[in-house]
Amino acid sequence: MRHTYATDLQSAGVPLNVAKDLLGHQSIAMTSHIYTHLSDEAFTNASLKVLSFATESRKKTQKKVVSIR
Repeated sequence: MRHTYATDLQSAGVPLNVAKDLLGHQSIAMTSHIYTHLSDEAFTNASLKVLSFATESRKKTQKKVVSIR
């Protein structure tokens, strides 16, 4: 149950230092290395965020280049 709870906290976007306190751990290392597990959904969401960031960053760079010319 603790592993599921920790993983659900992670999937909900709860910061690791908050999850550590909720689980009563002394260190973030214990929380992150032992109790949290990457779900397929979390991996997909993280990948989409990185792709979105890269796309927006590229658009901003292209706008700067066009405005300089």
